Amino acid sequence: MFLSRIQLNANLRDTMRALSSPKIIHNTIVTSFLHSLDVDNERILWRVDYLGEKCFLLVLSAQQPDFKHIAERFGYPRNEPQWETKNYDLLLNRINTGQVWRFRLRANPVRSSSKEKDPISGRGKVFAHVTTEQQKQWLLSRAKNCGFLLNENEFDVVYTEWKKFNKGIDRSHEVSLRVSDFEGKLTIADVEIFKKVLLSGLGRAKAYGCGMMTIAGCESVCHE
Repeated sequence: MFLSRIQLNANLRDTMRALSSPKIIHNTIVTSFLHSLDVDNERILWRVDYLGEKCFLLVLSAQQPDFKHIAERFGYPRNEPQWETKNYDLLLNRINTGQVWRFRLRANPVRSSSKEKDPISGRGKVFAHVTTEQQKQWLLSRAKNCGFLLNENEFDVVYTEWKKFNKGIDRSHEVSLRVSDFEGKLTIADVEIFKKVLLSGLGRAKAYGCGMMTIAGCESVCHE
């Protein structure tokens, strides 16, 4: 697995448009892997991060990407290097039960209602959690089954917003997503389950930049 990062130029008109529509970014990322015959069967996780004044696109993939077209259209084509790619397996191999890591997660916290049915799919309607407390409880309720433990006082929602955009050939279908960024500390409870979450994502809307969790600074053994 590979974790890649490329800086985006948020002042460009094309970049501003892409940042407002996750569908554009998703389609652009997919074209970075067209050399792979298995790309349609692989889960590509991605997330947009802001670090101070800088905007970055993170991508987790089984294949090494070619982001030249992203650098030319949305980034800084004169940067050297234009993007960075690291072997993600090196990080996965360092994970052990009981370790404490800092984490960052962009997710789409929602709940399903069995009483209210979607007229098209017939399944329960999906509603977004909109308050910080609802969003924190959403993550707390999923932590153990995802292989990690959380202390309610050691993580928080640092950012949340609605993403509204159109999709479909005629762009007639409007999508509304509530995205939330979580940051804090977690403790590893089940290594194998936790690794699967890192690789496959947590929650819904993964194609639209949600579900990707990253970890750093293993305090118990690494003291980074």
